[in-house]
Amino acid sequence: MKAGRRVLLVGATGRLGMAVARALAQRGDRVVLTGRDPSKLEALASEVGSPGPPAPFVCADLLRDDGPETIVQGVRSTIGRLDDIVLACGPFPRTPFDALARDELVRTLTVHAIAPLLLVHALATDLADARGAVVALTDAGVTRPYTNHVAYLTAKGALQTGLRALAVELAPEVRVNMVSLGIVADPEADADPLRMHRLATRSPLGRFGTVDEVVHVLLALLDATWATGEIWGVGR
Repeated sequence: MKAGRRVLLVGATGRLGMAVARALAQRGDRVVLTGRDPSKLEALASEVGSPGPPAPFVCADLLRDDGPETIVQGVRSTIGRLDDIVLACGPFPRTPFDALARDELVRTLTVHAIAPLLLVHALATDLADARGAVVALTDAGVTRPYTNHVAYLTAKGALQTGLRALAVELAPEVRVNMVSLGIVADPEADADPLRMHRLATRSPLGRFGTVDEVVHVLLALLDATWATGEIWGVGR
């Protein structure tokens, strides 16, 4: 794919989302940033747009029923139409089984699955006209579950299933693919070296992934014109 695409980035202010935003801008794409925190969005927009004007951004809360529509309206008012969508939605809630409740399941499903699927649906005509792509970040835990994250893994599983269904619905004009992530190193959060070593040894490669490695795979899949409905597992 040629650079200069108009890309909607959902979850732009998260750790991975920020790295994706920088990489897309660096290669010449025009990025529309979305997230819940206006101050973070404003700072990232200035950074991504430098040395020119700030990148367009839309402050929206996916927990709200009107969240997807707010983003669509923001796209229309800033760049008009778009070519591609990257779904890097957070957060990563810890849900011990004993504390599992309906509200937590509903919130997590809404952010990670319901709102993203509705957003792709709302922008499907744009994507089809542009012969565009959707790439979403999901989690290897969907097929290899770990403890204390029932709500999160359930939601990511729903997202994967929904997007694979959309890959069929939107073909051949739109490609829909996913990157299923193992553990990505976070120097700020992973302060326990023994825990890090124990988790890393579960991987055949013996280490966590890096943000740059995630970005590399996501961009490759965004540009993969002969792939749809795929789940690219990395960090296994």
